[in-house]
Amino acid sequence: MDFISIFALIIVAVSAAVVFWLYRRDNGISSPAKDLSASARAAKPLAAARRFAGENGCRVMKEIHLAKNGRFADLDFLILGPFGILAVTCNGMAGEIYGSASDDEWVCVKKDVRTPFENPITRAAADTRVVRDCLFAAKLKNIPVETVCVFTNRKAVLGIPRSTGHHTPKTFAALLEKDKYRLDKHVDLEKAEQALRECMTAGQTI
Repeated sequence: MDFISIFALIIVAVSAAVVFWLYRRDNGISSPAKDLSASARAAKPLAAARRFAGENGCRVMKEIHLAKNGRFADLDFLILGPFGILAVTCNGMAGEIYGSASDDEWVCVKKDVRTPFENPITRAAADTRVVRDCLFAAKLKNIPVETVCVFTNRKAVLGIPRSTGHHTPKTFAALLEKDKYRLDKHVDLEKAEQALRECMTAGQTI
């Protein structure tokens, strides 16, 4: 087979692929949106947290499962630093996501299937209380604690008011640039980490 014939076959194959893609697009046929795994959903925010920690003398702990006073908190990771503690939960759901700060449940719509899930902003507030309970048990009562939720799936369409308090990987990275995360609140990192570890069922310092 000569060069011209090979080139012609390539042109035909590419043209067929383009026609097939256009057909799928025009007829609403696309790859199904998939939820991200636990590790994939946290990957980008975790990378941003690692960079921040390295530049600001902080520690990052991932896969945090806390239990205290009959309450539980499941966090993808947290940043422990002189400013206090920033805990992070990541949502990797795909589809159209709707909710507001005052709703008990939010909903994810995917292929006309509605899946309700717990309001992540309310859940973040509850997680903050669990983290504080762990610190209080170790007589550490002046450490600022904050929990945020980050939606990380690129195939998620967020029908959520901007004032709700949720984040995307981009806004989370911007959040870490705020001056309050560079303040020195004189947090004893060793004692704070130990207090959290005493409440953990699993966890790892990165």
